[in-house]
Amino acid sequence: MTTRRSTVPGLDDALAYPFFQAIFDRKSRRVGLGMAVASEVFDYASPYEAVPLSEVEEALLCVAGTGLTGLNLGDLDPARGMSTLVQWTTRTWPSSCSNHGTELFFTNDDGTYMLDMFRMLPDEGELATLSGRSRDDQADRLLGMYRRTKVELRPGRAPLPRTLPGLFEFNQWNANQPGTTLFIPVTNTTLEYINLLFIYLSRSYGFSIVDERAGGRSAGLQHALDSGRLDPARRMGIAELEQRVLSMLVVEQAFICQNINLALQALGLGGWTFTGYLARHVMGGGDVEGLGFRFAEAADGTTHPVGRDGHFEAFCPPYHATMGDAVDAFMQVKWAAFEQDVPKPYLEPDAVVSAVPRPHPDTVELVKAYCEYVHGTYGRFPLGIDPMYQRLTVQAQHADPDFYARFYPPGALTGQHLDHFARWHPDEAGPGGSPPRRAPI
Repeated sequence: MTTRRSTVPGLDDALAYPFFQAIFDRKSRRVGLGMAVASEVFDYASPYEAVPLSEVEEALLCVAGTGLTGLNLGDLDPARGMSTLVQWTTRTWPSSCSNHGTELFFTNDDGTYMLDMFRMLPDEGELATLSGRSRDDQADRLLGMYRRTKVELRPGRAPLPRTLPGLFEFNQWNANQPGTTLFIPVTNTTLEYINLLFIYLSRSYGFSIVDERAGGRSAGLQHALDSGRLDPARRMGIAELEQRVLSMLVVEQAFICQNINLALQALGLGGWTFTGYLARHVMGGGDVEGLGFRFAEAADGTTHPVGRDGHFEAFCPPYHATMGDAVDAFMQVKWAAFEQDVPKPYLEPDAVVSAVPRPHPDTVELVKAYCEYVHGTYGRFPLGIDPMYQRLTVQAQHADPDFYARFYPPGALTGQHLDHFARWHPDEAGPGGSPPRRAPI
């Protein structure tokens, strides 16, 4: 597995690339090797072969996007706040309550994959995965992380939409083309939704959640209002609650895409972030298989994505018989992280964890009552957002230097882009380190 910098000199360039330089280098560079731009203004057909990313290039982008960075510090009062945490691990992006409900799917010429990063744990007491290590050790650990979490979902490039309505017209010429790697973060909204309910319905908070679609009646919690367990003055509608959940979670996809964008600069690759795909078509709810997600039917006959069977499943039916069972399954996952054999960041972890309160039994019952009300009334959970949510995509590719030299002044590509093939693919590079040209027809 060892990857030495002497065999891939570009790897050393990438690992040493200045952070602020990467930020200010960031631009969308949409034209890759092998592509054609059908435009009266930009009339261009690439003379180069479409060269896919190497394993090392792809690995660096994946782990930059969503890699495990060790253990979070959990620097909260154990008695107030620490019970909100879902995991002790931390990623390259921040996550509310450390829930990490977003996983990265990606597709290339060889196959369609996901990184199963949620289940990965660092070594005991490993606060950071790279700090203080040699460049060679850093490279080996990043590649190892990629290989251990990479799960093949199907051979070959994902059959994603190529026309409307699934893909906007202005993205059809270059999205998911040969030689590219398309990254698609997908968020399990039920993970943090249920976790958040344990906060709002706890004895400390006691929010009253109402159903605006049903005239503002209590969302399965009237008995708790009648008993005084919930506060009628702390009133929140289902729509407002779910907007809070969505706004907390959709930023995770943006963080992942931005991390990949910054890594593109360090590697000297082209690419860009876009929203041209419609989510249900990407996930498989249109006329193509997409990422192969399962869709469930709600009471009104509409369908919504609930998971990728066996790999990435929401806490809701059909993966659980009832929403009460889904809440139990969530609690099992969450509180398993507090068991003694799971790595934690503290010098005295037992003393810290033993001070963390578990949810009161009546809070558990209120969470179940609310979830069962939503699903029982509308045949789906959540109500207004999808259990599996997708919005942003980012594509990586080798930038076509001739296009940018022909239509732009110097500076459209950086030295990292212009030297990329000489540093990363010397065996494939042409004269002067140029990309390989198409064979004459």
